[in-house]
Amino acid sequence: MLEFIRRNRVLLSSSFFLLCSLVLLSVNARHPGRIDPLGRAFLEVMAPVQRATSLGVGRVADVWRAYVSLVGVERENIRLRSRLHELERNATEQRELELMNRRLKRLLAFQRRLPSQAVSAEVTGRDATAWFQSLTLNKGERDGIQNGMPVLAPEGVVGLISKTSPHASRVLLLTDPNSGVDVLVQRTRIRGIVSGLLEKGAILKYVKRADDVQVGDRVVTSGLDGIFPKGVSVGKVTRVSRKDRGLFLYAEVTPTADASRLEEVLVTAASGAELLDVHPGRTPELVAPPPARADFIGPPDPATLGILGPPEPSAFGVARPGTTLGNRARSGAIFGAGARPGAAVGRTHEPPPVLEEDDAR
Repeated sequence: MLEFIRRNRVLLSSSFFLLCSLVLLSVNARHPGRIDPLGRAFLEVMAPVQRATSLGVGRVADVWRAYVSLVGVERENIRLRSRLHELERNATEQRELELMNRRLKRLLAFQRRLPSQAVSAEVTGRDATAWFQSLTLNKGERDGIQNGMPVLAPEGVVGLISKTSPHASRVLLLTDPNSGVDVLVQRTRIRGIVSGLLEKGAILKYVKRADDVQVGDRVVTSGLDGIFPKGVSVGKVTRVSRKDRGLFLYAEVTPTADASRLEEVLVTAASGAELLDVHPGRTPELVAPPPARADFIGPPDPATLGILGPPEPSAFGVARPGTTLGNRARSGAIFGAGARPGAAVGRTHEPPPVLEEDDAR
């Protein structure tokens, strides 16, 4: 008997407790209002244990969730920071591209107004000393740049090429004391020379004290030096002083082109021609002259007339130096015996016959 109970103690214990539970349930079901001292005691004992267990399990669950969440949040934070840096870098690049596009559009519009060909170049260096104010460009002799060529920007005059190498060149700035530009005061058309100062800025030289120059007047190139095109902005008069002695007044000029902020410039051939009046973004077109009207009164067009004057040397079999066969054939009417308009060279004049001695008698 004892051996049987020992072998089946688990099954017997489970059956006993299950039977007790069923008995208690049946008794409580038959008498719902009956006071159960055993249930009350069991509830009183198990309530604190259950409360403590629930609280501990909740705390452990909260700590675990917080740990797992922190690990996920840290990873997400790293990913979002990397994405933010990438977007900021892209935004910076896009902004730089937009600004460069605007600068190049202005440079191209200004280049179309120049009377001669120009080479665009980037500024790669600046002189750090105050004695020599210059820029270094990334274009040189291989690109057609030579000493003495003017350097311009859409804002105005920058300077002059002072030194070149095969792949680089140096610009002597307008604000350098060794520079000089022939200019006009735009309002009064008074001539002068703008040269640099030791400090930042420039000065207007060789203007008489009695000339009308005021603060705020704009100064432009005159084109008379044969280097800078006419009409390019140079600067603005910021100070005028008429000393008690001397023939010339003292006028300070602030250049319109700030060399410290330039990134791209134009190097053009020396020319005193005036800037072309071209609408920005529109290519200039050659306009044909209007046709002559039938009721026009006045002298005839020289192109419709023949060439009047003495006969060409080619009419006597002598070719004019530098005259080709086609040019001689296209010459107009030639006066002379036997000459015909448009006749071929060598046939415009028949040579006189040679008389024999008997015929002469």
